[in-house]
Formats: sequence, C-alpha cells, structure tokens
Amino acid sequence: MTTHRIKLFVLAVFLATMGLTGPVWAELNPVAMVSQAQGNVEYSKDGEKWKAVTRNKLLSEGEQLRSAADGSAKVINQINGTVQDMGANTLIKITANGIEKVSGTLSEPDKSAGDLLESLDKRFAKAQRYTTVRRSVEKGKSVKLDTIKEIALSPQFPELAWSNMGPEYTYELIINEKPVAVPAASGEMVRYKITGLAPGKYDYLVRVLQNGQEVYAPKKPGTIVWMDGDALKPVEKGLKDIQALAPGDDFMIGAFLEDRGFTVAAMDRYRKYFKDNPNDVDMRPMLIKTYHDLNLKELQKSEASQYQKMLSEQE
Repeated sequence: MTTHRIKLFVLAVFLATMGLTGPVWAELNPVAMVSQAQGNVEYSKDGEKWKAVTRNKLLSEGEQLRSAADGSAKVINQINGTVQDMGANTLIKITANGIEKVSGTLSEPDKSAGDLLESLDKRFAKAQRYTTVRRSVEKGKSVKLDTIKEIALSPQFPELAWSNMGPEYTYELIINEKPVAVPAASGEMVRYKITGLAPGKYDYLVRVLQNGQEVYAPKKPGTIVWMDGDALKPVEKGLKDIQALAPGDDFMIGAFLEDRGFTVAAMDRYRKYFKDNPNDVDMRPMLIKTYHDLNLKELQKSEASQYQKMLSEQE
C-alpha cells in the first residue's frame, strides 16, 4: 500500500469515527499474494527500500518482489487465482494485470488452483468496507441479537456462533422448529456444536432468554446448509489441494472455507493465523469480514481498531 493510499485510508477512518460517512478512499485491491516464502525473499514499494517477506504478503500495482540465492516463494495472481513458483535470484514486478518477471526464474501460471482462489481479491476488496470503527450508539434496555443469515456446516465444521448478550442471558436454538437450550457463556461469543442433521437446508433462529423468559426472538429465520457425503467431497478435495499448494497455511485454508460458506470455521483459521503471525497487517480485513458476517460486532470493532493502529504505525 502506498503512503498516499494509507493517508487516504486513515483520513476515512477519522471521518467515520467522527460520525461522517462516505467512501473517500480509493479501492485498495491487491494484485498478488506471496505465500510459502523460503530463504531470503524481499518486497519493495519503490525498488530502493526493501523489506523481508516472512509470512503471507499482499502486493499492489507498482511493487516488486525479489529472491536471493537461497530464496523461493509462491506468487498468487489475485485476479485469476493462478499460482507461479518464484525461483532463486529472481526479480518480479506487479502490474495492473498481474505478475511480470524482470529477471530470474518464474514458472508458468498454474491454473489448477484457480477455482480455489480466484474470488479472493473480490472478497478482500469487500472486506475493506468493514475496517472502520464507527461511533458507538447508546443502547436502551432492549435486547437484539443478529445472527448470520446463511452458513454451511458439516460433521468436520459443526459449530454455530453468535454474539454473547451477557452472562445473565441464556439462549434457545431452534432448528426446523426443534428447540435446544444453550446455556449462558463467557467471552464475546456463544458457540454451539450441532449434531444429528442429514444433508440439506434447515431454518434456524436463536431466542434470547433471561430468567427463563423470552426477551428477544428474531422475526425471520436464518439458514443452515448441512453438508455431508457426496456434497462435501468437493470441499474435502479443495482442502487437500490447498494443503498441497500451501502446506500448513491457515490463512489460505480460512479463505477457502469462507468462500464455501463455512464462516465459523474460516474465522477459526484466520484467528489461528493471526495468533501465529501477530504482526501481519495486510490480511486482517479478512478476519474482520468474518466477524461482520457473523454479526460479532464487538469483535469486529476491536479487530478493526487493532488494524487501524497497525496500519498507521506501518510507515
């Protein structure tokens, strides 16, 4: 991200914080992502000042990437999802159309991962919308719980999540008119593991109770898409393909799961990635987006504040 764009972004955050609205910054769409960097790999915004790539890194138009004699990396074209292997002693630059080799070794684009990654740039652009912190509005005594409208779940990824309204509240999860009691929880979210569903779509809603009495019930149900058997095979194959492409990369797995609708599982992978890579600034909008999609408002606000702080300290 250029210094000019950072200043525009910080200005937008300031205006939003002051209660003003309006998209005053340019889109910050990445063009490429560096993954699986090994050895000495560096990036530069101007070709003069270089910084080491130690984790997944997003690159925009005009930036450059180079490797030393011991360096290598995978470079993913965010526009079409293709992947190229960058060899040692290689210099590439990022253009509006993707990746251009200046010198060294860069493999031909691998299109086999295109269906796994091709929408990442669009989702990242959308995620930028949720990185501002808006002024809090004082709430009255009324309670309102918003949950995700549609979510994919499976035996491997069976958990729903929603905002914790407070320790004095319990919940009733209703799936296709069958209620299940959910006890009070600590922390910012409530999680519940679902079992016993056959493949298909199910209406669900969450009622909020206090002292056994209903204090809130949504007007419209959300949808659970339970996946198992043949319907789950493309997801299982995709996870294996991601593991082969980027072994142990929780961010890539999270991005894939999010694209397939497994929002809670994606959130968990993103959270693990940032626990292991606490200084990563570039990727944080994707975690913020999962908080937004799950209506985890306090977690979204906290993560957005952290993102803004890190962004302002970056240069």
